[in-house]
Amino acid sequence: MTARETDDGYVIRRYEPGDEREFIHLYNEVWSAEKTTDWFDWRYRDNPYVDEVPMFVAAFDGAVVATRPFVPFRVRAGDETRLAYYCTDTMTDSGHRRKGLFARTTEHALAVYADRPRENRPAFFFSHSNEFSLPGYRKMGWEFASPQVRYNRLQRAGSYVTDLVGGLPGRVGGGVATGLNRAYLGVRDRRADFHTDPFEVERHTDLPAAELATCYESCRPDPVHVVYDEPFYEWYFAEPGDEADATYLVRRAGRPVAGLVVHSEHDPRNDTTAVTVSHVTPAAGGPERVDAVAAAFERLLADYRYADLARLDVPTVPREILRAYGFAPDDRLPMSKLAESTGLTLGLRPLVDGEWDLNGRPVRGAEPYLWTAG
Repeated sequence: MTARETDDGYVIRRYEPGDEREFIHLYNEVWSAEKTTDWFDWRYRDNPYVDEVPMFVAAFDGAVVATRPFVPFRVRAGDETRLAYYCTDTMTDSGHRRKGLFARTTEHALAVYADRPRENRPAFFFSHSNEFSLPGYRKMGWEFASPQVRYNRLQRAGSYVTDLVGGLPGRVGGGVATGLNRAYLGVRDRRADFHTDPFEVERHTDLPAAELATCYESCRPDPVHVVYDEPFYEWYFAEPGDEADATYLVRRAGRPVAGLVVHSEHDPRNDTTAVTVSHVTPAAGGPERVDAVAAAFERLLADYRYADLARLDVPTVPREILRAYGFAPDDRLPMSKLAESTGLTLGLRPLVDGEWDLNGRPVRGAEPYLWTAG
């Protein structure tokens, strides 16, 4: 199956070289962004797991007016490894909306991939969908799990109180809030009780891909999960303009046992800085993993004590660490008022209807491990 022409003049087809110019123009217009061909190459051409640009487009009078791209990841279930495709960057030009192009390009892609041999096709698709795309995915067979919940450690509450209240009351209240906030965190941090002495924590400004991959291999999750191999690290965290701020590598007797990847962002709207833990490895393990990750958090929080907010983008951090260091979820007070929610919900769909298992493990069980990738 190749291109398909519709009765209303659209051509639904695979990506062709040269489409990236119109894709980037559309992306920057829709998302008010400033993406470049270097970003496009990183996201779609440099993927280590496929040799093609996994994208479908809708063209009208020869111009690309809608896009249906995918980002491939390797996933593992037990000893079996397959591909899973992340659905992202779906866009339609404003003059061609409400024409069903989102559904038509997606359904065409599903049909193309279903015709491929098993080893060359994705086992399942996943998406981090907002309120606008979720209903459309649901109509095409996606099932949705829980919304993304970020855990936040408010380190300078006054920054947000001042912004919410404004004026002199806000400045006064902000000062009081920051004082109380710091006292609370000081008590929580002193009470943290982890066995971190056997570990050494290194802070890297580059990304030690081989060592992080070793941490992953040391304790792989048994359920369906994204594979964190060396090619993953070399590619995934090399996004132009969004490189990691630091990587914390934890060793025990010289052996790498855990790692955190951290991004930092300044928000000029309220002059605040947020530090985000965007990746944790390994994603499974016992008491040693908990203590090793805790050691990384101790160093991280000391290094970023100036940040207004510390937050987690991944749900695989041990809960005892979240409690000990004062991280609270953004789906209930006080963070539901002070922190900005992503508004995203995880969606899943197998390529072949009904194939919700991979090597005997339920694809639905992959939920915690599909928030890092995307």
